[in-house]
Amino acid sequence: MAAAEERLERAVRDARARQRDRRQRLLWTASTAASYALDALFLGLYAAAGTIPAFVFGIYSAGAAAICAVMLAVYASGFNLRFRDPNVIWPQMAAAVALHIATVAAAPQIAFPFLANLFTVFAFGVIWLTLRGAILVWIATVLAAAPVLWSVADRAAVAAGSPAEAALTWGFFSLVLGRCLVLSAYANDMRARLAEGRRRLAASLEQIRELVHYDELTRAFNRRTLMERLEQERSRAERTGVPFSVALIDLDHFKAINDTCGHGAGDEVLKTFAATVHAAMRETDTFGRYGGEEFLVILAATAPGAAAAPLERLRAAVAACDWGAIAPGLALTQSIGVAGFRRDETLNQLLRRADAALYQAKRAGRDRIVIED
Repeated sequence: MAAAEERLERAVRDARARQRDRRQRLLWTASTAASYALDALFLGLYAAAGTIPAFVFGIYSAGAAAICAVMLAVYASGFNLRFRDPNVIWPQMAAAVALHIATVAAAPQIAFPFLANLFTVFAFGVIWLTLRGAILVWIATVLAAAPVLWSVADRAAVAAGSPAEAALTWGFFSLVLGRCLVLSAYANDMRARLAEGRRRLAASLEQIRELVHYDELTRAFNRRTLMERLEQERSRAERTGVPFSVALIDLDHFKAINDTCGHGAGDEVLKTFAATVHAAMRETDTFGRYGGEEFLVILAATAPGAAAAPLERLRAAVAACDWGAIAPGLALTQSIGVAGFRRDETLNQLLRRADAALYQAKRAGRDRIVIED
């Protein structure tokens, strides 16, 4: 049941992401259509001023409308999702470059502003293109432009023969620069958002890592990580013969603390106990929450007989802690059972022996360390 709910939730998230991407692409198509419309407007004004033939305005407008209509249909139908690049940048750039170069060939009188307008096309494309893709587009564009410029070299010009033409060229060029700046600002904003997304992802991954390895309450290692470290120690001991021991720690009468002082005080006791042990333990040892009020210490390179001294230091540090700051009159003791690893035994066997020593400490009156014979 939980797996089915997880699959359903994942499907809903994916559907929402696809819908969001679809809206973004449709918005970009609308922005592209507005940019083409602006170019067509200036072509119409050039035609009205007698600078270019009227058919150039008609051909450009029809070509731009066809490009936008095709992209709108592709995005709206979801057909673009069949391609490796769902934004379909290459065809859009190729069509835009071809339309601009064709306009230069048909109306070389306005070659300058329309060649400059290719910067707008490139600024649009490089937001998504890789470096390799951008270089390939650049090569294709310059190769396509070369024969056109060669054929109209004697007629290519900047339309500025009259004050009206000069004003049109200045206005067109100003808007080309403005669109390039807007697209560059958008690209910078995208990069900033991606960087922020990566930062949040790194923080989420760090949080997940902590949840995987650490107990949420005490910030000590959790049981899963303790078992991984135990397996590492077992493997090392089998390979090298270096001994190690484990100590199971149980907080005495912890249920009574919860019952009389409240679970909030019990949580504070667990957190303070873990922090106290962390401060007093050896750097070579591993400490974590085994479950409930039970904790486990892995004493690396330590035979059972040598475990008493470092564990007594832990017990003394806990006893010296000011537990009354959590609840008046509160005191905390601990019972500790110790067992050393034996060759060819399993971790479960080792832990059962430590657990037996722990219960022996409890039966003997608690607040003590019992090392298995």
